[in-house]
Amino acid sequence: MDNQELKTVLWDIDKEKIDTLPVDFVIQRVLSYGGIFLIIKSMREYGENTVKQVFETMKPTSISARKYFYLKNFLLS
Repeated sequence: MDNQELKTVLWDIDKEKIDTLPVDFVIQRVLSYGGIFLIIKSMREYGENTVKQVFETMKPTSISARKYFYLKNFLLS
């Protein structure tokens, strides 16, 4: 994924520092604030298992209830 796409979910971080961020942090932001397109792109970039593991460690309250239900039951099942 390029930094321009990630900037939509990492709006508060300098472009130069995006590449140095931990993968888990980036995936959490994508799952919390990104759309389906960006989530699927992150699954291709970081691997489906990695995204699932990060999702499972996240608190359900960090994502809207509707989005959490969708991710848990459809996208990451």
